Amino acid sequence: MKTVNGNKLEHNSIIRRLVLLLLLVFLQLTCSGVDVEIRCQPEQVSAFQGEKVVFTMEVANHMVGSIRPGTNHFISYHLYDPKGKLISYDNRRFRIPRVLRRKKTTTFQLPVYFDYSQSGDYVVEFDIVKEGEFWGSSKNWKTSRVKLYLKPLFSGEFKKKYLSFFCSTGNVLLDREQYLLRMTLKNSEILDANGNIFGFSPGSAYPQVWVRDTATFIAYTKRFYPIQTLARSVELFLEHQGVDGEVVDWVDVSGETGKNTVETDQESSLVLAAYETGRENTQWFYKKVKGKTVLTRLEMALEWVWKNKRSPRHHLIYSGFTADWGDIENTYPDQRATKLSDRSTPVFSIYTQAKYIQAIDCLIKIFKQLNSSKQKERMQKWAERLLTLKSQSKTLLYLEDKGYFITHIVPSDSRGKYYRMEKEMLAVGGNAEAIIADLMDHSQVERFLHVLEQRRKKYGLQTVSFTLIPPYPQGFFPHPLLIRPWSYQNGGQWDWIGARVVKALFLRGFKKEAENYLLEIVRKNLDRFNINEWEDRNGSPQGADFYVGAAGLIGECIFLGYRKKLNTSQKKGMMDYPSFQQLY
Repeated sequence: MKTVNGNKLEHNSIIRRLVLLLLLVFLQLTCSGVDVEIRCQPEQVSAFQGEKVVFTMEVANHMVGSIRPGTNHFISYHLYDPKGKLISYDNRRFRIPRVLRRKKTTTFQLPVYFDYSQSGDYVVEFDIVKEGEFWGSSKNWKTSRVKLYLKPLFSGEFKKKYLSFFCSTGNVLLDREQYLLRMTLKNSEILDANGNIFGFSPGSAYPQVWVRDTATFIAYTKRFYPIQTLARSVELFLEHQGVDGEVVDWVDVSGETGKNTVETDQESSLVLAAYETGRENTQWFYKKVKGKTVLTRLEMALEWVWKNKRSPRHHLIYSGFTADWGDIENTYPDQRATKLSDRSTPVFSIYTQAKYIQAIDCLIKIFKQLNSSKQKERMQKWAERLLTLKSQSKTLLYLEDKGYFITHIVPSDSRGKYYRMEKEMLAVGGNAEAIIADLMDHSQVERFLHVLEQRRKKYGLQTVSFTLIPPYPQGFFPHPLLIRPWSYQNGGQWDWIGARVVKALFLRGFKKEAENYLLEIVRKNLDRFNINEWEDRNGSPQGADFYVGAAGLIGECIFLGYRKKLNTSQKKGMMDYPSFQQLY
């Protein structure tokens, strides 16, 4: 009996010690000052400079409050050499995609880009930063370290693996740029649940496939990816097309869609993307998507615009009052500015007309390529509409005294305040698209270039990528992205726009000017080891990294300007690329 009681006492003592030990461990975790802990996998990676690496992040938040996206908290890293010597403390920021809930461990995937200018072995220490206030490591938050081998981007290994198509231009900057363009494409791949390419993101900040971006990079992208993969991207928008023909702006892997209705270029963009996709296999235009052929759906898209966005009085296509080609109105200071509403001011913009004209022209070319007697009547209808739109655009939008097209005309304003303000602005993107749409003759293009150079000199602009010269005044757009001049679409520097100028000039025979402008853009990209979505007037990078819309257009320009230097085997692989000059 005594022995049994003794065993019980000893057993109870062991339990008490275990409970005490667990309590001490718990207190250590919660009271040791480690409020937040980061753990990441893999712990060792090998990647090319600038290549996207996807890490699995586990963040344990022991604090009483949650850390939420949009509160200026980001994940960044410190860079060390293999011996632990600090190389760079303050580096690129990455948005935290989910709420880090209090007293919880949150797991998420984080794409990271290492664009350090020197290749070699490094140690990366991931840390949380609250912008302008503190780094987590300064508060004893636990960081996570990864061994990194950074391979050189400008190398034979990268070229052999990814640059299956390369244009030797004889200019080292243009040759090196092609490595950066290809990396940008690779980083933009969106994979589905099976690991197949679903589509291409415009840049690091966008998880969706956008139709206008697809239209701008598909001519270049098809040099590196199977045409079936790119056709699938176009078919996403055909599958989600409205029964009346309307086209959405974007589609994501979950099947969600959306549309910024202040713009009227989605339907035009779909036709342009589809035309480039089907040039090598015109039978694709007969493929059925949800019971209707691709060709029928393309015509439905343009017909929807004709019926729903055309003014019978002016014979022009209208959109909301945005900054030239943009998708934010001068109405609300928030997301509502992307939608047409009772506050909207309908306008006729040169950008909208030019893109619609290009799309009609491509539709007519598809009809001709199919060479079917059934298409002749349809082709004639669109040819008549094309002539009307071209004539009205030149008559109502071209400023003879200025030498360029006005950004918009506002029917309700006539020659009032909007007209007086906008006639002094040079809309670089809209006029570039007008040149591509054959709305300017040779002498008018020369005059446009003269005005462009005058404006650049006056404002001290380093490239032709600035969208409005000058921009709208402070506060004209209430949205914070555009409220200041030279910001975002209100005069910001977009290579997505500058490359359109270069493309237009190559297509129209202004080779010297096109080469000079292209080199200005390329030099800036290589200095940054990135193709940013946009930059402010001071050249400070903004928005998404590795912006594929700009990359696609720059690559297209390189091939347009230097295709004669390709060798025979490359020319064969171009899939009749030289005929692109005849596109418009």
